[in-house]
Amino acid sequence: MKLFAMNMEFTFENSEIGTTKLIEKINELIVDSDQFFSHLNIDGIEIYSEHIDYILDNIAEIKEITLKLSTVEEFVSNLLVSLYDYTNGGIPEIKKMVEELYQDPTDQTWETLTLLLEGIGWIYQTVKSIDGIEHNIVGWEEVLKSIATFDTELPNLMEAMENKDSTLIADIILYEILPQFEIINAETERNFEVK
Repeated sequence: MKLFAMNMEFTFENSEIGTTKLIEKINELIVDSDQFFSHLNIDGIEIYSEHIDYILDNIAEIKEITLKLSTVEEFVSNLLVSLYDYTNGGIPEIKKMVEELYQDPTDQTWETLTLLLEGIGWIYQTVKSIDGIEHNIVGWEEVLKSIATFDTELPNLMEAMENKDSTLIADIILYEILPQFEIINAETERNFEVK
């Protein structure tokens, strides 16, 4: 299989050893560049996650892999779009979940709550990724304050969950977590308006 990256071409065996060498080469190229890893294009298919698994599952057929990198600006912009999309879609779901928690939570309500916690973890990691890079994001301090609120309120939410106190869970989400989603959503949207 061939790897195309940064105007260079490399050839590797279609085997586990070849895949290991391919991944080592990709990592080496990323470290030596001033760009960020975006994804791989493998025989015309865009692969954004679980790259090694995809390669190993399709090792016999793979002919060409193209390494896709992005600039700092593109990387940050893509993360902001993802933050906006996630919070924009999450806000109505959170409101619906809160209503269910106040009334009669179902198994689906509890599953949605678990997804919310995973989503908050993703938001936290995304914000930390952006914060580690030099950027000029409008309203970034507000986003960081929202993350600080998550840090404060998540232990309270976890305790309420352990006690299966659906009213307290709903209160924490409605008055502490949901407003942070709305702030992050509004601040990321402001950045699109600025550009």
